[in-house]
Amino acid sequence: MKQTLPRHTISASLVHSVLEGACRQGFDPDALLLQAGIPPWLQSSPLSRISQVQFAKLLRVVQRKTRDEYWGLCSHPVRFGTFAQCCELMVHSSTLGDALRAGCQFYHLMLQDFTVRLQRKDNLAWVRLQSHGAIDECSEFAERIFMFFSYGLMCWMIEERIPVTRVLMRGQTCSEQLESSMLFNGPVMYGQSCNAFCFDARWLDCALRQDGASLRSFLPHSPGNLLVRYRDRSHIIERVRRYLRQHLADGSVPLEQVAEALGMPAYTLRRRLRMEHERFQDLKDNLRRDAAIDYLACPNLSLMEVGERLGFSEPSTFHRAFKKWTGLPPGEYRQAVLADDCPLVVGQ
Repeated sequence: MKQTLPRHTISASLVHSVLEGACRQGFDPDALLLQAGIPPWLQSSPLSRISQVQFAKLLRVVQRKTRDEYWGLCSHPVRFGTFAQCCELMVHSSTLGDALRAGCQFYHLMLQDFTVRLQRKDNLAWVRLQSHGAIDECSEFAERIFMFFSYGLMCWMIEERIPVTRVLMRGQTCSEQLESSMLFNGPVMYGQSCNAFCFDARWLDCALRQDGASLRSFLPHSPGNLLVRYRDRSHIIERVRRYLRQHLADGSVPLEQVAEALGMPAYTLRRRLRMEHERFQDLKDNLRRDAAIDYLACPNLSLMEVGERLGFSEPSTFHRAFKKWTGLPPGEYRQAVLADDCPLVVGQ
């Protein structure tokens, strides 16, 4: 039987942010969640997580209901087909820089709440968002999610992860910080005057590796297929995650074992994780949590088998850990997930 590796899950705070625009237009958030296969009562737990598949489905459901590609977050609707038309314009450019400039010009005509600018300064290329008018929760999230998917689209166009030097975001550190750092694979600085990110300007001269044919295969699954797609597999945190994924069933893997596998002293691994503001125990917990959420969506696995695949020797230990991670017992979480019409099977 094929065993899948755990995928990153999505924080309930992002679900709340996506629903804000629809709620502002009078739509029932519980009905939207049910259509996306997300139990509404999961939102009552601030620690809850959902799968990438559920989040991508929610994005599509809210788009259809609001008839707005930006989920009702902006002060005006963005018509269906806008993203596809922009991609069609960009994909025929010769370099990434030409594609970004074409995309900025296109969205300058389509968006009223903010303007996207590409600037080159001191060997860095900056993608900056200049806001127009008052900033509220919806408009702030609209700008952040625009940056998320813009970066993912850039990486897709050249089929390579672009290392991000710095990410700037307005406001204070929030529960989206982990998702932001994970998507950009770079440091996120809050409390800034604008939303922006930068990277080495030499990437602007990189030739595009996509064309009209690949775009036609790409668009039906967008924007969900851009979620955490291009991760830095050489990054120390990603290397640790990759090793831990391969040893989930071994239980609580010690840091010393991981350090030895990566060819470095334990104190060096601790120092490098500390420099990235990451704790080894948090990495282990988050990985096992995401794996548990994946496995609980598989009805052919008992709760005991899920616990064993995660390296728990006792079912009670797994129950306590899962409730600590998500705020819900695994049995209740499974009942809610399997209420969806399309439960998964291990290997799917």
